[in-house]
Amino acid sequence: MLRSSLLCILLLTTGVAAHAVNDWPERVVTIEEMKALAPMQFLVPRLRAKGEIKGPAVMRVHVDTEGMVRRVALLESCGSPAHDEAALHAMRSMRFAPKAVDGVPVDVTLVVPLHLPVPKASSGS
Repeated sequence: MLRSSLLCILLLTTGVAAHAVNDWPERVVTIEEMKALAPMQFLVPRLRAKGEIKGPAVMRVHVDTEGMVRRVALLESCGSPAHDEAALHAMRSMRFAPKAVDGVPVDVTLVVPLHLPVPKASSGS
């Protein structure tokens, strides 16, 4: 009896957590389909970033019916945790024109690959 109760609690807890994590708008759009209302402010701390930029930071972004970014998740790291965090922070502060379908604003999931500049190597050893 105790074992089955614990299993039910575990399944309910896991189901709720999985639902909350996967509850993104079904309509997926690209950055080209959205109109940013201001340029992205991408700032990396002056501290020496660890890791090497190996590719784009790919993010999933929930944009609501008012064009506000509700949440952001990192789907793929660029290789540098500092640059990944800067990309997430920059995306959280973005504002877009609402996406409309048949004239009605809708929530969307935006998938954004952010191509970061590779820092130039210093000439000193």
